[in-house]
Amino acid sequence: MAHRNSSQPPVPPGVRDPGKPPDRTQDVARAMALLWTYRPRSAVHDLLRLTGAKQANGRVYTQEDVRLAIRELQDRGMLVAMPHREGYHRLTDELRARLYREALEEGQRERLREALFRLESFEPQQARYYWPVYDFSATVALMRVMLFSGMPAAEIEPMARVLARSPDWGEILREAALDAFDGPSFEHVDPAWQKDLLYMAAVNLSRSWDPILVPPTDWALAKLDSNREALSGGLRMALAEVLLHRGEPERARLALQGLDGGAADALRAGLLVQGGEWEAGQHAFEAALKRRGEEVRARKRILPTGLAWLYPLSLLAQGGPAQLQLARKFCAGEAGKREPNPYTGWGSWVHAIGFRLGESTLDRDVFASIFVPQTAVGIEALWTLLLAAWLGAESLGLGSKRAAAQVQDYAKALRKGLAPCRFAGLQAQADAAMAVLRGEEPPGGFFVSGRRERWREVLTALQALGNEKADAGPGEASRIVWTLSIGEDGGLEGISPLEQKRGPRGWSKPKVLSLGKVFGNQKLPPWDARVARAIRREGASARDCRLDRAAAIAALVGHPAVALAEEPERLVDLVEGTPELEVVREGNAYRLRVTPKPRRDLSAAESYYRDSEERREEEALRSIWVLQDTPQRLRLVRLSPVQRRAAQLVAGHLTVPAAAHPELEQALRVLAGHFQVHADHAEAAREVPPESKLRAELSPTGESLMLRLVVAPLGPDGPRLAPGSGRSRLMAVVGGESVGTRRDLEAERAGLAAVLQALPFLEEPGEAQAGLEWVVDDPEDALTMVETLSRLEAVGSVDWPKGKSVRVLTVDARRVRFKVEAQRDWFRLSGQATADEGRLLALEQLLAASRGRSRFVPMGEGLYIALTRTLKERLAELEAVAELDRQGTRLPRAAAGWLEGVLDGMPLESDAGFRDAIERLRSAQDESPPLPRALQAELRPYQEDGYRWAMRLASAGLGGCLADDMGLGKTLQALALLLARAQGGPALVIAPTSVCGNWLAEAARFAPSLNFRLYGEGDREGLLAAAGPLDVVVASYTLVQQAAERFAAHPWHTLVADEAQAIKNAAAKRSQAVFDLAADFRLALSGTPVENRLAELWSIMRFANPGLLASAARFNERFATPIERNRDRDRQHLLRRIVAPFVLRRTKAQVLPELPPRTELVITVAPEEDEAAHYEALRRQAVTESTRALAMASAAQARMNVLAQITRLRRAACDPRLTSPELGITGAKCQVFAELAAELAANGHKALVFSQFVDFLALLRAPLDAAGIRYQYLDGATPAAERTRRVAAFQAGEGDLFLISLKAGGFGLNLTAADYVVIADPWWNPAAEDQAMGRAHRIGQTRPVTVYRLVTRDTIESRIVELHHDKRALAESILAEGEATALPSAEELIALIRGG
Repeated sequence: MAHRNSSQPPVPPGVRDPGKPPDRTQDVARAMALLWTYRPRSAVHDLLRLTGAKQANGRVYTQEDVRLAIRELQDRGMLVAMPHREGYHRLTDELRARLYREALEEGQRERLREALFRLESFEPQQARYYWPVYDFSATVALMRVMLFSGMPAAEIEPMARVLARSPDWGEILREAALDAFDGPSFEHVDPAWQKDLLYMAAVNLSRSWDPILVPPTDWALAKLDSNREALSGGLRMALAEVLLHRGEPERARLALQGLDGGAADALRAGLLVQGGEWEAGQHAFEAALKRRGEEVRARKRILPTGLAWLYPLSLLAQGGPAQLQLARKFCAGEAGKREPNPYTGWGSWVHAIGFRLGESTLDRDVFASIFVPQTAVGIEALWTLLLAAWLGAESLGLGSKRAAAQVQDYAKALRKGLAPCRFAGLQAQADAAMAVLRGEEPPGGFFVSGRRERWREVLTALQALGNEKADAGPGEASRIVWTLSIGEDGGLEGISPLEQKRGPRGWSKPKVLSLGKVFGNQKLPPWDARVARAIRREGASARDCRLDRAAAIAALVGHPAVALAEEPERLVDLVEGTPELEVVREGNAYRLRVTPKPRRDLSAAESYYRDSEERREEEALRSIWVLQDTPQRLRLVRLSPVQRRAAQLVAGHLTVPAAAHPELEQALRVLAGHFQVHADHAEAAREVPPESKLRAELSPTGESLMLRLVVAPLGPDGPRLAPGSGRSRLMAVVGGESVGTRRDLEAERAGLAAVLQALPFLEEPGEAQAGLEWVVDDPEDALTMVETLSRLEAVGSVDWPKGKSVRVLTVDARRVRFKVEAQRDWFRLSGQATADEGRLLALEQLLAASRGRSRFVPMGEGLYIALTRTLKERLAELEAVAELDRQGTRLPRAAAGWLEGVLDGMPLESDAGFRDAIERLRSAQDESPPLPRALQAELRPYQEDGYRWAMRLASAGLGGCLADDMGLGKTLQALALLLARAQGGPALVIAPTSVCGNWLAEAARFAPSLNFRLYGEGDREGLLAAAGPLDVVVASYTLVQQAAERFAAHPWHTLVADEAQAIKNAAAKRSQAVFDLAADFRLALSGTPVENRLAELWSIMRFANPGLLASAARFNERFATPIERNRDRDRQHLLRRIVAPFVLRRTKAQVLPELPPRTELVITVAPEEDEAAHYEALRRQAVTESTRALAMASAAQARMNVLAQITRLRRAACDPRLTSPELGITGAKCQVFAELAAELAANGHKALVFSQFVDFLALLRAPLDAAGIRYQYLDGATPAAERTRRVAAFQAGEGDLFLISLKAGGFGLNLTAADYVVIADPWWNPAAEDQAMGRAHRIGQTRPVTVYRLVTRDTIESRIVELHHDKRALAESILAEGEATALPSAEELIALIRGG
């Protein structure tokens, strides 16, 4: 298709739609409306002819008639002329939209569509393969008439796929469907296309700020408000982003309600950032980015730009060096380059952050567009203004009046672009930025601090400068690494320079650098400049350079970048050493030895071909040794002429008679000024006591920390030796004086052992190890080492290279002061830790540190605060229930006991409200409430314990979850509670519909004094209004949801949620309705509070004790993800400790030893050959489709697809007739069941038969009917009254079997007449099966219960049974001690299908 001939301008200023066209122009105006865009009058005339339109006098329209009508419409201001193309017009927006709607409403849609098709010579069948129309305007008209005339999506889709290949496809859709938007007309568009077009409008409004897209987006938002569930998840997220930009967080949250996935999580994170919750927003974004990356299998550019920028904004708001580095890394990733162009959107972020980190100078031209109002369009223009405010007016030179006026114009232009879109949230950011640039205080919640707080940002920037690595100067993007080639005897064979570049991932691989490039370079850092002075230029070319190795090696001592030639990427330390003279007594003589051994002089032949400079260098090199003491340390030994002469005299092994000891002593005193003397019998001019404590030499090496342990027996200025080795006698010249001592080698070895014991991560030194040196790579170990060494008695000092020191100050629980203040629903917690040197850490810093793996908090300038392990554990316990908001840290009132336990023994200031809450808690714990006299039952001991546990919680103002095993009498314990609290006010019991009748029956039997009323019978309004003391209203979850406002308006003294797993999905409307109820005490009853995921436990705790486990997002971050995915035992045990006071769970094995045993058996069903072949065909098809879904769809969609395939296989494993009835194959399971049922009935047994599939139960009824076996039947469609009657009939002996659908009868039924249970098909959730078995195996059962589970061999069923163990383990890991297991991923589910 040819490119469009022009862009569409807006309606000219001042042009208003004047209303209805004159009658004589009606047909022409309607034809122009159908043509929609700019067209010549010839096209209008042709369309009138094809539609058969005639004038009032019966004549057909001529070209002249059309020309006159167009002239009149133009004179009346009803047309817009096309710029730069004479003779082309269209109607004004309001008029063309109205006339188009009227044309469609007159029932002529197909006729008008066909007329347009003929006008453009358009054949729909051809358009399925290629688009036959080359005019842009004609294509727009065709696309619009197809969409708005109600043409089915299936017919439009093939043509749309062809058109989508055009680069103008987006513009075609925009003009055809969204331009001059008209809601009533849009109702005629196929729903599938409606969804796509509205999604396109909302997404592009956020992206391009195009005001034309506002009406369709507003129309979609109205649909969102009226019926959120009818909209697709993608559209709801696109609308949520629009609402985010408009500053409507509550509507945005409603739009996202019930949506899961990384994109939805990112939008929720954006709402946190918009609300000024910077740290919470950061963590939420990082979790969302990780999740979204896993879904789309990408790491960068996975969020829309209009949302993604809020993540670095949250980091800039916090301002720490670590946060700024994170922000820069993210923005560079979004830009797609490590060093993006600073004049692009994301590149400007990277540039600004680099400047604030002190790593680059500011290029003001990057932000020069702020002086040009015409550029103030789109999100990048907003970024420019925000970054300018962050950098400061002074940095950008905005101090002059002229510059301030230009920036003000820029802001006005930006507002002009934002206003039509009603992006109030973005506008608020722009206004705050302008306030900062004008020198005013910004509003609260803005990411830039005001002038009063700007000092914090300055200090942060200074700390960032202090964190620069010492191996390169400030802002250095490259460095020179000098590599040494060393011979076997320590001779220096070569020195070569290599160049390394620094990028986001660190230093690059070294590359060869010529001496010519180093020579004469005036910008070298001082340490390289010293080496460069040893380069000699010997010709006119820069390549004619050589390096004087003797001079260069001297200059390299202490250089930050020295390496061995064989390992150029591993830097080593080069230090100056002293030659050693060792004197050993052997019998009646002393043997003297010099190390290193001196070399011979150059021979005449060797020096003949060398010039004077080369001979001088070679002579110097003869007196130089480079010795490798350890892998990280080289020692340079240079012999002075005196030392060389002495070494030559001692050459070999000089032997001195013992009788010459006085002369030897005199000689050694002289030599001690030139050598490090080790002699067992030497005497110095002055003897000093030995210093036996170790000295720890610490030095940063790249990202690691090197430790070298030495001793300095003669003091800090004397020689440094390996602890516990060498000669005991040492003599050297210190401060110009000959000093000697006798080392305490045992004390040195003891000191070494103490260090190794205190730092177990240091390996024991081997016998072959030349020195005591370790490189510690793990940052946590490195900081632990710094902290420990400074406290060890065996270590005399910790030495650092100049400018590279790291200090660690320890803080324990006694140094942290807390303050607790009671508020309405929360406890407000504040506090700070005080370290040495007056260093302070706020509570929020402490809690942030507790979340990480490290217990060290960086304070800048090489200082770290170390939290003791005990303090970090207690802070982690505190953080587990704490929430951050704009005012600081808060904890739910339900966590009062937890808070008291965590802060026990720590300095605490609390108000009366907190003390009252603790006192109330203690009083409740001491209570022993009596059983109510009106209870017509005798409770078992464990039931009395459960009653008292619940009463104590109620007395303390807390809620709970009674999670006893099925059949242990949870209802009876709840009735006792209701009786005890009856005088305090009305009670509400919510239960599944099928269980409501059971509550009435149990109450009539055990608590007849209570007035139980079933909501749904009679006057519902009056029932709630009249409820008072002694009244108990019983309502189903469905009815509570339907009358949510009515129930929420009524306060309840006691609220009981039976079978509380019904509210396990916190996002469901049912759960929300229950959460909103007002109650003094809440009790959840559930034998299975955790069935599949820990989110279900969160939902129940949200009901019982709102806020205890924080928000769902925080709970997932803190507990669900670490436990379910990573099997984090620490988090598992912490969660269990938090919920333990509020969850009471007893199993039958624990409290009912007298209960008859339950035996579970698996009956393996062998399918016939044709059934097995049918299943295998379905299995292979399922593998293919699931694998395709995994490769093409998102993670969530792929999982749903795989689960659908598994459900199909489960049904096929039950009976082929459930999936392929046309084949007529009867499954082997039906035959096995028929035989089992006949045997049970013949032997007088009664059995419950459960299946997940109602249609499978129908198949199982057939053999029972044929054999004349009596049975009862129950599924979800059975009315409540009939359900109660059938249960009673079975208990009375009517029927040998009871067929029940698992979902309808899995809970709330007492069927102890049965002594057999048949699970006809294993269900995913073992808790549901346990509930089903519990119908028979419960209190009142006197016979052993046998459970048969029918499993078809070699099918998905056998793998499901294996998975039951993992699901049970997840629940037990929290409700009892057990090991958590991870839930299956989509890949693991496909493995189930494959059979692996």
